[in-house]
Formats: sequence, structure tokens, C-alpha cells
Amino acid sequence: MKYGFQEPRKRPNKINILLLILFFAGQRLAYAQTDSTAAIQKATVVKDTTALQSNAAAQNKAKLFFNFDARGTFIQHKHINVFGVNAGITFGEKRNRLTAGYYWLGYNAARRLVNWRKILPNPLNLSYYTATDVRFANFAYWHTAIRNKRWVLSTPLEIGIGNESTRFRDLFDGVASGSRKDYFIPLQVGVYAEYRAFRWAGINSQIGYRNALSSGEFRERFSGFYYSYGVNLYPEAIWKDFKKWSKRKGKSQTLDNASAPVGH
Repeated sequence: MKYGFQEPRKRPNKINILLLILFFAGQRLAYAQTDSTAAIQKATVVKDTTALQSNAAAQNKAKLFFNFDARGTFIQHKHINVFGVNAGITFGEKRNRLTAGYYWLGYNAARRLVNWRKILPNPLNLSYYTATDVRFANFAYWHTAIRNKRWVLSTPLEIGIGNESTRFRDLFDGVASGSRKDYFIPLQVGVYAEYRAFRWAGINSQIGYRNALSSGEFRERFSGFYYSYGVNLYPEAIWKDFKKWSKRKGKSQTLDNASAPVGH
């Protein structure tokens, strides 16, 4: 007490109390937001990781395929077509391929030659001709060095086993006079390039060398360079687009039916 007056009580400052309440509420809200953000980020990371794992699993999944193969080569200075069919699997992000195939060709279907029997004194028997066919089974491993949205660059290594069958026929009577077979092992190595020009189609080219392991002159005849070129179709892209188109068409028909007046 001073000068006979009682000192007034100090009342709490309402502004300070309000500021304290807002401060603690803000801290709690901030912690809540931090926890929510962390939860969202964690969920996003988990989702992204799951998506990456699923994409990686889809890429690593082995897939079957089947295709036709046509190659050009030169045998005894003549252009010959080699035809074949292949089936196999791709694996390891589509960077590895194993194939098994069967190839055949026919050449010199009416070539006059030295008489193999050597019965006649004349070394040339012009009344005979040969029908020559070559067939072989082929196994290959393709390693892909480059694969992106547009380009594919692979190195095929191939080995097989086959035979050349020759039949001697008389030109006038058409009677078979004899035959012979030569077995060989074709070893082939090449380079394959593919360019995806469009979503559904692209072009390809291949060049390589073939060495026919065999006894006799067949090795010299059948060894040489080969090449091929053609058009690629991508059934997966075609099928995906077809399913999307069918789904959109079904939705549009549903909407049209829903918007149609009752009774029509």
C-alpha cells in the first residue's frame, strides 16, 4: 500500500494468452502436417517402387515368338534365296533371344555336270542333270547391345546341322539314275539392325558370314556372305490399340444409350 491506496491486481494480458494458444495450436498443426506429408511421401515412394518392380518383372518375363526368315546368298556366283521359320523366347529385358529354326533352299535345279559315276569315257555326260536341295536345322543366340524406342542392334550367333541332297536324272527318260548326300555344319555370325519407324511397323536389315564345316568341295560352295531386309510388325502394339479402341467404342455406345429418350 502506498499513499493509502491499494495496489491494483495485475490482470493477465488477454493478447498474450491468445498468442500462446495460437502458438501451441500452430505447433500441433505443423506436426500434424509434417506427419501427413511424410505419410504421403512414404506412400508415393512405396507406390513408385511397386510400379518399378512390376515394370521390371514384366520386362524380365520370358516371351515366346514365331517368325519367318528369308535371306539372300551367293552360291557358285549365283544369287540364291534361303527360306526358314524360327521359334524361340526372349528374356532379360528383351536383350537375349534363343531360337530354333529350319531352313531350306533349292538351286541349280537343271545344272549339267561331270558324270559322278565316271562310267562313260567322255567326262561330260550332257544327257544328265541334277536336282540339288539343301536343308538344315539352326540354333541361334541373339545378344542385343542397343534397345530403345526406335533402334535395336543385335549380334546373332548361329550353329546348325544339315545336308545337301543331289539327284541325278536322265533328261530324256526322266528316270533317276542315282543320288548322294553331303552333311555339313553351318556356322554363322552377323549383325542385325531394326528401326521402329511407326508404332505398328518398322524395317530391319541383317548381314553376316556363313561357314559350312564339311568335307569336300561343298564347304567352298556353301560358305559365303548372306543378307536380309524386310518389314517388322509389332502385334503387341496393334493388340493394345485395338483393346483401347474397343473400350472407347463400348463407352460411347453406353453413353448414347443412356442419353436416348425413354420409349425410343
